[in-house]
Amino acid sequence: MAHKLFVFFLVLVGASAAIALALTGYDYYAAPQTVRVFRADHATLKPSGTLGHGLGIVGATLIAVGIAMYSTRKRVRALWDLGKLSTWLEVHMFLCLLGPTLVVYHTTFKAGGIAAISLWTMLSVMASGLVGRFLYVLIPRNAKGAELGTREIDAEFDHQRSLLVSVDLGREVLEFIDSTFATLQRPRDVRGAVRAFAQLQRMKRHVRTMIHAKVGGTSLPRNAAHQIERIARARARLIQKSLLLLQVERLFFYWHAIHLPFTGIMFVTLAVHVGVALWLGYQWIF
Repeated sequence: MAHKLFVFFLVLVGASAAIALALTGYDYYAAPQTVRVFRADHATLKPSGTLGHGLGIVGATLIAVGIAMYSTRKRVRALWDLGKLSTWLEVHMFLCLLGPTLVVYHTTFKAGGIAAISLWTMLSVMASGLVGRFLYVLIPRNAKGAELGTREIDAEFDHQRSLLVSVDLGREVLEFIDSTFATLQRPRDVRGAVRAFAQLQRMKRHVRTMIHAKVGGTSLPRNAAHQIERIARARARLIQKSLLLLQVERLFFYWHAIHLPFTGIMFVTLAVHVGVALWLGYQWIF
């Protein structure tokens, strides 16, 4: 529950900021470029204006902090016990989604020259980050966010089995889950992985529905029924991830080969853009 509230808080803050800026400057952003210069709010909302310039600085700072903190958490062993990696990833995504949003408002939805290169590279990094997040959740991980090896996956399967067979109705639920997924084979290529993912999603929903019906139709105590459903859902997810693991890891490798260079280009072009702005005398409120 606490984790869901945390994620809800991040979404609420990000959405509120985007909506507030949209409402504040809608008339200005919707006006043609030739008309904007005559508006009273031009001095505030233009890219070099008090608010517009500040949005660019804050947005770029959020992106830099989001990338630096997550990369440091992953690579510095001394920080591995400092919270779950998935939580750090969520904060990283929050900062790296809110930051580009502020930068887009800073540009007033129009950019040229090196600023345009920086902007579109940033948006490409943001889009690829969403793809990376999707791939990340498909890889089996432990509570700290470290990827599970084959032995660890097998150990988790055995642990789930022992938990289920130790409770009433658990063995029947176990057999139902395993028999449902027994017909599927590991996909041999990315195209097969896409088809398998869609099929596995349907099978997971079917398993959840059927198990909920099975458990709900018994006189099991509420806590015991909840435990069976929780373990069953976890087993279905783990089966899905283990079947897709090889192809997902391959896609993750290709994703890194694209995402990291684009991130580097984004920072280089951003540094050039900032350098040119300072050279031209745009210093915001300092």
